[in-house]
Amino acid sequence: MSPKNAAVLVLAGTLLLAGCGIDPRVRLERPAGQSSPSPAPALTAMGTPSDLDGMRVLREDPRLGTKVTSAIKRCSDGRYPIYSDEISLSGDPGSVRLLAVTVYTCPGRTCGYEGTRGTYVYRFAQDRPAGRVFADQAAGSRVEVQNAALVLVRPSYMPGDAADCPTSTSSTPLRWNGRALVLDGA
Repeated sequence: MSPKNAAVLVLAGTLLLAGCGIDPRVRLERPAGQSSPSPAPALTAMGTPSDLDGMRVLREDPRLGTKVTSAIKRCSDGRYPIYSDEISLSGDPGSVRLLAVTVYTCPGRTCGYEGTRGTYVYRFAQDRPAGRVFADQAAGSRVEVQNAALVLVRPSYMPGDAADCPTSTSSTPLRWNGRALVLDGA
């Protein structure tokens, strides 16, 4: 073999090892015998009304403070405008238990829309709400279960809509990342 042919062979081998000579239709993912990791299972959400005192949960949240909770006034019927929903996110290897607490405005809106003042989600630990894992303090926002998925619902305003009377709402999926809820795809 001539020195010129040997140099061409070494160059071709170097390019092949560097990946330049690999057929683009072939994908090298991992050595044979190593299985690919399975994707995380989808979590299914189920919600039920809660008997827990949502106002108490909010007051015990050290990140909210008294400024936020003292702004929540009782409605004319004497009750706080708060709704609590227990939510179970299930899927292998287990289940995540959450409490969604939504603060509403008192009933009596002229357009029939009872707006919200924010929504807060807490994870259960030892059968009681523990740390907050999500919050959206925008007017009109709430967390709810739709079609077995957890979503953040927000108002959608059209030109001319009154501030307390949006035309419709939009939903953004929420995803559990192992520590908290995060907006999925927003």
